Amino acid sequence: MARWVVIGGTGYIGEALCRRLSASGQQVLSVSRAPSGPAGCEHLSLSLSPDSNFSSLFQSGDRVVYAAGMAGRSDCERQPDLARWLNSDCPLQLLRCASVAGAESFLYLSSVKALRPPQGRVADENSGTPASDTYGHSKWLGERQLLAESTNCRVNLIRPASVYGNSGGLAESGGKAGRWRGRLRLLGRLLPMLPATGRRSFVSLPDLVQAIVLLAQAEQFDRQVFIAAEPDYYDLANIVSALTGVRARGSRRLTRLLLAPLRLWRRPSLVRTLLELEQSELYSAARLRRALPWRAERRYCEFLREVS
Repeated sequence: MARWVVIGGTGYIGEALCRRLSASGQQVLSVSRAPSGPAGCEHLSLSLSPDSNFSSLFQSGDRVVYAAGMAGRSDCERQPDLARWLNSDCPLQLLRCASVAGAESFLYLSSVKALRPPQGRVADENSGTPASDTYGHSKWLGERQLLAESTNCRVNLIRPASVYGNSGGLAESGGKAGRWRGRLRLLGRLLPMLPATGRRSFVSLPDLVQAIVLLAQAEQFDRQVFIAAEPDYYDLANIVSALTGVRARGSRRLTRLLLAPLRLWRRPSLVRTLLELEQSELYSAARLRRALPWRAERRYCEFLREVS
């Protein structure tokens, strides 16, 4: 039986993957700087730093999943060198070690943010231009380096849309996410009209984990990139409607009015983020659906109703 090595095994996606694999009887090695890992998995506490020794981490036949990295956009902008290491250079170094050890496959968890999608169109794996922000560019660079590397194991990439759901039995609705949803509920109840925003793509955590498992096992694919996203798209009005049960409407005039004072200050990251709310980011997982027996079974609106 092949051993699974999950780099970032105590993170949001990595832990969910470890738990899924362990529950199905797979041998799993979780790797992260945390002192302990998910129940039922072997765990190695290891810092992913440039001076770490990865040479003895892998063995022949391993299925390696890189689910680590720096995801916060503001964190990446504050620490661009660390973002490049964790999202680009570290996975490349790990791939080289895995290849030397005779690993079966290496799957890199990238992001749809690696490319800026064309406005007004549903993007596929080849649509858009390379991202220029620190986070997206580090993911794009990581993809290019991994796909260009000559190795003895299969290398594939998954770009998930915005991920939601439960990990390790803990609802994503806790903490900051719960406060964010509470504010949106209040907003929807107080305002009859909401600012119109662009639409976004999402994918549930269980559906993403299923895609990871299927692709890592698929011997027919090598140097392939797949988007994981559900077929529905959501804007602010859709989200508020799902949270409150009251139909919300969006106004583009209101959006223009609220954002007009901000258009003069494009540098601060918060301002840029607010201005980007006007833009749609739509993605298709048609290629993944054609290649593998995978379907996005869950919907973001249903998840919002469950936690509201």
